[in-house]
Amino acid sequence: MSVLGKKWVIKNTDKSKTTFEKILSNRGMRKVEELKNFHDPFLFLDMKRSSERIEKAVKDKERIIIFGDYDADGITAAAILIHTLKKMGANLSYRLPNRVTDGYGLSEKFIDEFIEKNIKLVVTVDCGISCGKEIKKAKESGIDVIITDHHTIPAKAPESSYATIHPKYKNSKYPFKELTGAGVALKLAQALIYRNLQEEEKEKFFFSLLDLATIGTIADLGPLVDENKLIVKKGLEILANTKWHGLKKIKELTNIKDGDRIDPGKIGFQIAPRLNAAGRIGDPYDALHLLIQGEDNEKVTFLSKKLDDLNKTRQEMTDIAMEEATKTFSVNDLPYIFIASHPKWHVGILGLIAGKLVEKYSRPAVILQDLGDILVASARSTHNFNIVEALALCGDYLISFGGHAQAAGFSIKKENLKKFTDKISKHAEKQLSKCCLAQTLDIDCELDPNEINFDLLEQIEKLKPFGVGSSRPSFIINNIKPFFVEKVGATGGHIKFSVRIGDKDFKVIGFKLGEFTDKVRDHKKIDVVFHLDRDNFRNRNDIQLQALDLNLRQE
Repeated sequence: MSVLGKKWVIKNTDKSKTTFEKILSNRGMRKVEELKNFHDPFLFLDMKRSSERIEKAVKDKERIIIFGDYDADGITAAAILIHTLKKMGANLSYRLPNRVTDGYGLSEKFIDEFIEKNIKLVVTVDCGISCGKEIKKAKESGIDVIITDHHTIPAKAPESSYATIHPKYKNSKYPFKELTGAGVALKLAQALIYRNLQEEEKEKFFFSLLDLATIGTIADLGPLVDENKLIVKKGLEILANTKWHGLKKIKELTNIKDGDRIDPGKIGFQIAPRLNAAGRIGDPYDALHLLIQGEDNEKVTFLSKKLDDLNKTRQEMTDIAMEEATKTFSVNDLPYIFIASHPKWHVGILGLIAGKLVEKYSRPAVILQDLGDILVASARSTHNFNIVEALALCGDYLISFGGHAQAAGFSIKKENLKKFTDKISKHAEKQLSKCCLAQTLDIDCELDPNEINFDLLEQIEKLKPFGVGSSRPSFIINNIKPFFVEKVGATGGHIKFSVRIGDKDFKVIGFKLGEFTDKVRDHKKIDVVFHLDRDNFRNRNDIQLQALDLNLRQE
């Protein structure tokens, strides 16, 4: 068993293939395939109609409302259209819902405000497709609503919208279906730029929006294939020298210098969490205002510091809540589904707690905030347990619920909590009792020692950027001797050692594996699962192994 308790799965053992052929085969590819140009935005059925309506509003000086969401995808999507419409000279305002007081989507509260203020055009980003009732009320009051969204289309989609831009909408001819909210907003921006900007401005301004779309795409776990991959690949290049002052300041706070190469991990673990922190436990307008500042001023410094502080608070809250949640069960007798509640667990971190439990124990988790008579919950799950189907089975006990196979949310009256817990627990046991609940670690293939070279590394780098749907290749080498084993990092959280493979010595770094240092030191031979990596520290150009997991071989 690995030190992390994971089951290792080698995906390709075909001895007739080279290592790189195995990597491509595992991804359903025969050769490195890459989209060279962005798809035509006018392949969306309603793109021309949407563009013309927005252009009319700009010409007639109508006040346009951009309505976004409180997460990083929704916030960056809103920023993309705000920058674009400002460039067009629009009379513009924007609104974001508050996670705690408003919940998700375009609620009637906002429609009432727009009616009162005589608004005639609303453009949603990263929401709207599930707001049929609210959009109908808007239409009846003379408000045109253009929906731009990517979320699951309900059985009864809104029929009262002026236009709907959604990659999976009925009869859509758009060739790529997996854009995020920021990606869909980018396509509307692309259409407006194409139709309204001077020829010499078009490409430069469109490309300046790609770093915002990249953050939204990575934060919302968009699969890095087809157009998403092109957005992220180009966007990472733009982000290295971004023109947006708010992003410059966030980079400073995360020790990313102008010109530094940025990978998706830095966005996913450093940049996006700061934007998300505002929507989770603070005010999402702080994140949006930071991204739309037109100059470097005191407000940029203030807002970026505020987001940084919020993120630290969010981390502390999550750590405390995670510790409290794990005390509600025994690690020697794990339930098939974790269910825990607390009045002090903030609704903005419930999904984070549930996700951490799933990641650590490979079982579904339901985490609730106790608000008195009512509880609100976030649920996360594994690939072998459809959490939204499980909630549907318990629907009689719930006030409302929604979501996907591996992520969902709901609200419930406290008087129904025990019945709900009993029913979903029995269902989980029935579904999972015969499953292997050990976490799996997918490995591309066993690596021949002679293939650890720059030729292979350069072939792998052609597949970048790596992320969801485009995983970084991983390998295994068995029965190797570790030496010079030591803990590294400010708190000793990482492990570093060297290994001899064939006739060469390689350095190995294992992030978050520091606790196993003594055990590795005490074993003569180990197996290592790893990524191939470049070691550019102090201008070196060496190959190193980034350990993902270790197996301590018995003598």
